[in-house]
Amino acid sequence: MLRRITTAIAALSLSAALRAQVPCHAENDGPNFADNTSISSVYVGIQFVASASFSATRLEVFTGETNATQSLGIWSHDAAANRPQAALASGSMQVSSTNQWYSATLGSNVALTAGQIYWFVWNANGGGQSSLDTLNSGLGQPYTPSFDGGQTWGSLFQFPDKHWKFRIYGNCFAPPQVYCTSGTSSNGCAASISASGQPSVSFANACTISIAGVEGQKSGIVFYALDQLPQPWCSLGGGTSFLCVKPPTMRTGPQGSNGTSGQCDGALVLDWNAFQLANPGALGAPWSAGDDVYVQGWYRDPPSCKTTSLSNAVQLTYQP
Repeated sequence: MLRRITTAIAALSLSAALRAQVPCHAENDGPNFADNTSISSVYVGIQFVASASFSATRLEVFTGETNATQSLGIWSHDAAANRPQAALASGSMQVSSTNQWYSATLGSNVALTAGQIYWFVWNANGGGQSSLDTLNSGLGQPYTPSFDGGQTWGSLFQFPDKHWKFRIYGNCFAPPQVYCTSGTSSNGCAASISASGQPSVSFANACTISIAGVEGQKSGIVFYALDQLPQPWCSLGGGTSFLCVKPPTMRTGPQGSNGTSGQCDGALVLDWNAFQLANPGALGAPWSAGDDVYVQGWYRDPPSCKTTSLSNAVQLTYQP
């Protein structure tokens, strides 16, 4: 038992470490760089569109060839002027003569929303290696300089043959992961679960759990736990369903599958955020970023063992 617990702790630690090492958003972060291209003493704001919704914690640029303290930050977008608007957070880093990736931890986390425009702002000093590459064709990202610490911004530029290199790290996770095996009901239905997205501690992300392929006109529930397992639903055999979540479990409210009796066109749907908001004392609450929850569907099927059939399951991981 101790060995299994130690292994589980090690796996969780490795998972967290891997998430921390992988950028949530990166542009032109391969090994190529525009050698012998320096940057002036300037604030340079580089426009980017967030590729996912996540909480940014750390920034990186590729530079060197100087010895100085520099800063990196994320700024909001002034849509009217198409310029950086206000600093959301920043952090400092010590740059040396070696050309490499340099990292600045943000003073506070910044929640980025997928599809929204932001500015990656680098407070550089004269003579250092510029964080640019020359591999990609076409115009580089829009950028603008400031020579007064970001109080005012200059014209908007784009390199015709160079592209800015930077990385943004943070709390980002893979999509919801479906696992385990659906049971086959007495009418041949195999209910399949899915989730529209990962939940967030701040309820910023929509998270709807849907179970399709349920027998029509049946009552059912969505239930969940804080750990997973595959275990035959009927210990004496005779059924095809598996219990995919490990007790203790918590049920959400009962609901009807609608659809047509005897057909596989029924469904169960749960607004995860609405359930959590309405039940602040529910199993697992209060949630923290990185917490996992395992969700499964159950519905009435009198001819089957235990008079029920179960869907497969989905693993959700909380984001900030």
